Amino acid sequence: MNPTLRIIGFTLLLTLLGACQQAEPEATADADGHDILLTFVEFEKGVDPYRTRVIVTPDFMRFDDGEGSLDFVLFDRRKRIVYSVNSDDETVLAVHPKSIEIEPPMKLKLEAHALGNMQDAPAIDGRIPQHYQFLANGKVCYDTVSVKGLLPDAVDAFRDFTAVLASDSKVTFNTIPADLHDACDMSMNTFAAGRHFAYGFPIQEWSPKGAGRTLIDYRTDYRADPALFVLPREYTHFTVQEFREGKVDPEAESTPVPNHT
Repeated sequence: MNPTLRIIGFTLLLTLLGACQQAEPEATADADGHDILLTFVEFEKGVDPYRTRVIVTPDFMRFDDGEGSLDFVLFDRRKRIVYSVNSDDETVLAVHPKSIEIEPPMKLKLEAHALGNMQDAPAIDGRIPQHYQFLANGKVCYDTVSVKGLLPDAVDAFRDFTAVLASDSKVTFNTIPADLHDACDMSMNTFAAGRHFAYGFPIQEWSPKGAGRTLIDYRTDYRADPALFVLPREYTHFTVQEFREGKVDPEAESTPVPNHT
């Protein structure tokens, strides 16, 4: 995205988020007994921007494309298991946390630079958004605009979700050819994944490669339908490890799993 357009668009976004915060002050932080609904616009190089939805409850976190989505990612926060549901293949792939300790093939020098607050932006939950830049071995990996103290339960859910995927990435890390090792990729996906969550909730994040996302709306008074957190029992269920070992037969009868309610 053109940097000027990014700044203009983000300024408008902050104005809208600030207006929502002023109109509904009770919805500026996680509310006891309520779920959290987050709406993002995602950006990818060569792809038109598109909306995604994230729902956070005390037990689950669901990622999808909005109302009526048949494909989704479900994170069981209690069991720390990530499920990927594919309606076309009628499959549910499960990623469990791994207890694997490996060392990066090169020394990683990680830096986080605070680039200042957004002085002209309205406060969100009484706080001014801050701009941060994250580097690995002197290379810029990604930027965030974060709000410290905003949506702490959502921050915890994102951090735990990222940690599970990072732990699983260690299983196959040593199969990556040495000439493809990249300090940013290694830090972001495996060895320091989610480090930006220490600086608050990221209402905007982007990378030099053109990927990113922006929070355009959030609600903390949301009541999620329990059916959103039920895995299709009729689908074929398998783990990512079974898939890697070639043990998955898509035509086989699915393995029943307990319903989540």
